[in-house]
Amino acid sequence: LAREVVEGPSFNLLESVATKIVKDIFASYRQISAVRVRVGKPHVAVKGPVEYLGVEIYRSRTNMK
Repeated sequence: LAREVVEGPSFNLLESVATKIVKDIFASYRQISAVRVRVGKPHVAVKGPVEYLGVEIYRSRTNMK
């Protein structure tokens, strides 16, 4: 699922990528009640070289509604 999201249409924010992955996981796997997703982008140029830039989100089905 994650590969499909990152290889699909582009997103402006890593948070948006992580949220899409969470939504796809919940849609595909009914037995999962909560998930933590970490998305990162290595070697990012943000006002100088940065080794790694990333986000981590935790979502449960109850807080996604």
